[in-house]
Amino acid sequence: MQNNTHLPPVLQSNLPEESADIRQLLFKILRNWPWIVLSLITTITAAWLYNRYAEPVYKATASIMIKDEKKGGAGLLDNPLLEELNLGGSGKLIDNEIEVLKSYDLMEDVVRKQQLFLDIKSRGNLTNRSVFGKEVPLIIRVANPDTITLPLQWSIARQPNGKWNLNYGGHNQGLSLTRGRWYSINGLLFQATDNPAFLIHADSVSRVSEYLLHFSPVKTTVTNYSKALIIQAVSKTASIIGMELTDYNDARAQAALGTLIDIYNRQALEDKNKVTTNTLEFLNDRLAIIEKELRTVEGQVERFKSSNRITDVSAEAQQYLDQAKQVDLQKAEQQTQLSILESLESNLKANQDNPKLVPSGSGIAEPSLAEMIQAHNRLVLEKERQAERLGPKNPIPVDLGNQIVNLRASLLANIGNLKQAYRIALNDITSKDAELNARIRNIPQIQKNLVQIQRDQSVKEQLYFLLLQKREESAITLASTTPDSRSIEKPRGTGIVSPKKALILAIAFLLGLLIPVGIIYLINYFNNKIESKDEVEQKCKAPVLGEISYVKKDASPIVVQKGSRSIVAEQFRVIRTNISFARPGHSPRIILVTSHRPEEGKSFTSLNLAASYALLNKKVVVLEFDLRKPRLSAALNIHSEAGISNYLAGSTSAIDDILHEVPGFEQRFWLLPTGPIPPNPAELILGDNMKQLMEQLNKKFDYIILDTPPYGLVTDSSLLGAHADISIVVLRQGFTFNWVLQELNKKLTDNPAQPLYTVINRVGEKKQYGSYKRYGYGYSEYFDTPVKKKNWWRK
Repeated sequence: MQNNTHLPPVLQSNLPEESADIRQLLFKILRNWPWIVLSLITTITAAWLYNRYAEPVYKATASIMIKDEKKGGAGLLDNPLLEELNLGGSGKLIDNEIEVLKSYDLMEDVVRKQQLFLDIKSRGNLTNRSVFGKEVPLIIRVANPDTITLPLQWSIARQPNGKWNLNYGGHNQGLSLTRGRWYSINGLLFQATDNPAFLIHADSVSRVSEYLLHFSPVKTTVTNYSKALIIQAVSKTASIIGMELTDYNDARAQAALGTLIDIYNRQALEDKNKVTTNTLEFLNDRLAIIEKELRTVEGQVERFKSSNRITDVSAEAQQYLDQAKQVDLQKAEQQTQLSILESLESNLKANQDNPKLVPSGSGIAEPSLAEMIQAHNRLVLEKERQAERLGPKNPIPVDLGNQIVNLRASLLANIGNLKQAYRIALNDITSKDAELNARIRNIPQIQKNLVQIQRDQSVKEQLYFLLLQKREESAITLASTTPDSRSIEKPRGTGIVSPKKALILAIAFLLGLLIPVGIIYLINYFNNKIESKDEVEQKCKAPVLGEISYVKKDASPIVVQKGSRSIVAEQFRVIRTNISFARPGHSPRIILVTSHRPEEGKSFTSLNLAASYALLNKKVVVLEFDLRKPRLSAALNIHSEAGISNYLAGSTSAIDDILHEVPGFEQRFWLLPTGPIPPNPAELILGDNMKQLMEQLNKKFDYIILDTPPYGLVTDSSLLGAHADISIVVLRQGFTFNWVLQELNKKLTDNPAQPLYTVINRVGEKKQYGSYKRYGYGYSEYFDTPVKKKNWWRK
């Protein structure tokens, strides 16, 4: 046969390779359904237990609105009255405030205030749960939490008499707690008192009689809570910050968030009050000086009037005095502004290397300078916070320092320009004052002297009243300072976020499917053995003549007997029929049977195929051509001193002398044994006697079956193939390597004139290869099957 185009439908397969591989994998998965069900039960049970006993994680949320100078959104935080007095707060950058809320120091204050380094758990039968606030019957106060350097675990248990016993070590390390008393254990100072909220709001947790106290270092606790805290702007255009915190206790998460917001607002107020306080100190110092000077002038007026016995000035002098008051008022205002600028300038120059807060812009008539001072103070406060949190050498505080230096330079330049402008204005006022003084000189001497003294008094009074007004404004600022944030949403719990029961059950279900399916897939992927007829048909060009089911070893290697209706006997009849269709118009008479390696069942196939022909009343001979390791003779209990090797070597020419009948087949089944094992089997096969042997056997027998050695080990089968009509390669399921199929393809390609077929042996030896009802009916219903003895429990 030249190719496979003339094969009957029974020998051909039209399944696409990829779809057949997928179908084969699906069949494997379905055949292992008990393992899949067991895996699903296991994973779903484990997931249910985890959901039942895992400590839940809760989430609390809150949101605040920040007065952002870029985005606006101050809303109710702005007060028009305070803005008129230059007392309103300035806006903040929301990104900076997010970093402040995330800062380590802020979280550390929260941990210390709420004592989050102490985790109290109620002991349960299988799991322990965190409790907090009103869920705890005792309030534990720790005076020195910094002494906790390693995690500690204590336990407290309620005694029948109502007292609490503390166990802080081994069995002998315990004490009975007295409420309100301070104790020191290993340097840790603590106190236990009754929780009145627990007594009022007692619930199911009041039945718990034992609690576990877990102490953690403050730094560790701060780090853990910082990781559990999420702070971000709700949108790019809004000035609202959303906060989320996860914890093992819902009330504790809400309390931690609320404390975080309170401390943030308090620190923000403290920062704003620092500037106002500095301004008040400056104004108080100036007022003390002016007050002293004013008292001196008032004393001079009193003494002058007393010594000269006058009570008031004349009408003309009064007119000049009123004009002088207006000039002096303008002059005092200019001098005050100039004095404030000089004070600011000296403050900026004195702290050039170490910039500090400068007095507020209250009292400064120039709005641009006041805004620059507020911006300068904000940068100084921000630098101090970032340097404390990140270190002075961190790029962020370094960059802020550079901004402060640049801004201070701009401030000094602006102050210099303003001083020059005030001096020009002051010079104009001074010239007017000179003209007025010339007119006053014409007044009598006593009146003139009194006018001069009263002018000095008026200047000091006006300056004193101006400073007093500014101090009151600063005091109002200090008293009415409001935080730059407003709570939009108070801390509230949103429920359990972990474990997500539905998700865990879904994952468990998927794992229950994927684990066994994955194992089956991996086994299939790394399996390098032939598994099924479909695989052979897909990957090998040599047609499959049939399959031979696995049978346990019997007393006789021949299972095909007269009247036998066993599974294997019927399968050999199918193979026999398929061989007759292998070459249309020419029924193969000489059949070569081989395999890739030993133990694949070629000898078993040869004998039973011959037996199936013998049952058709055909004379069949099996040639034991495994000249190196013959096994057929021993399997049939045939002992012969002469055989094929003698004939091929020329030591005998009588074929009848070396033929042996296989009993039970009425002289239709014969065996030609190997004989003595020759040293040169290949040379004997290539000799002239081989041709004579085949000619004589063709005359005597209807069918000749050549049982040859494995072709993967020696070349004998290839040499004998020249004498055969077809060659059959026996493949053993689960034993023959799948790359053998590629070798067979190569053989067909190299020698297309040599018909090559395959038979799959020992099908079903391993359970994973499935059952054998693929023909549409069960063999147990059609073929002869041994009667199984019922077990005693089924009788």
